[in-house]
Amino acid sequence: MVEENESNRHLREVRQSPVFRWAQGLQWFGVVMFLLAVGLAMFSEVTSTPGGVTLVAVFGMLGLLSLVPARFILTVYLMSPAKKAAKHQARS
Repeated sequence: MVEENESNRHLREVRQSPVFRWAQGLQWFGVVMFLLAVGLAMFSEVTSTPGGVTLVAVFGMLGLLSLVPARFILTVYLMSPAKKAAKHQARS
């Protein structure tokens, strides 16, 4: 039971941190850009011009490339409770 409480406390601390919020924002940006690229490619005539194909490719690339670092940041930040606890104890 003590481990569960410690885990919940750590999760609350992580969710309140600015790095976590920044990574979540980056992840949402990636999802929106990727869906915008897919939507433009499927439901518009923008792909009939070379500039339109480039636009769709850039939106898709931005979306996918922003998802990777966001997931990496979130995973590393969530998986390092020992470092966060040591840093918090050093401040106290």
